[in-house]
Amino acid sequence: MIWLLAMQLAIGPTEHYEQAKQDFAQRKFLEADSEVNAALHDDPYMVSALVLKARLATFAHRLDVAKSCLITAITADPTSEEAQFYLGVLLYEQNDFKPAISPLQAAQRLSPHSPLPVFYLAMTREALGDYNEALELYQQAENFSPPRSPQSAEIDVVLGRLLVLMGRDQDGIEKEHRAIEVNPGSRDAHYILAKGLEHEGEFEKAAREGELALTLPEANASDADIHFLLTRLYRKLNKPHLAEAHMEKFLAAQKSTSK
Repeated sequence: MIWLLAMQLAIGPTEHYEQAKQDFAQRKFLEADSEVNAALHDDPYMVSALVLKARLATFAHRLDVAKSCLITAITADPTSEEAQFYLGVLLYEQNDFKPAISPLQAAQRLSPHSPLPVFYLAMTREALGDYNEALELYQQAENFSPPRSPQSAEIDVVLGRLLVLMGRDQDGIEKEHRAIEVNPGSRDAHYILAKGLEHEGEFEKAAREGELALTLPEANASDADIHFLLTRLYRKLNKPHLAEAHMEKFLAAQKSTSK
């Protein structure tokens, strides 16, 4: 009996948190939630547990709980780069772009050579229309990332998109080619490359990239986006039958997503 009581007392918030981390890594979300709640019952201001609970709440689409946990974590420890970063990401993904800037800037200050806080800060600035500042931040994130890595490829895709949007098509095309070298299966990279090539008058090449993008798993670029681009390209190539076929698929995709 005394042994059992001693064992129960030995299981503190740290042990519950470590078990929750293991469960989370194994995608045992119910078990992880139970363990992290036990950790927070013993220590309501345990920052690492609050961040993990926020991540679990995000997976469960309980964004109000996630936000509350992260704010509590930052109140307990404003120097937690992890809590600041996840709060910024959460706000960004909810399209609360202006409120996202402060925690992302804090995360950047706390971890000045980490690519992710500056990358999300760049995307937030772009969403607010601050293209020049976003460009500088993307370039910083690119410099902080390991070369020819999945992370650098993701940054190249988004940076290339902004460059094409700003009319710097050749620079954007170069970024997309580099991203494709690392990740040939990136639908977004092929789609943005097609748009850059279209601006350069390379309609045949652009159409090939667009058709290839359609065969790849859906990402930010939807089927409707690509069909609309291909409709435009085939009209420019004087191939009305292909343009009409893609327009029909574009309209069908639009109808499907509006249901």
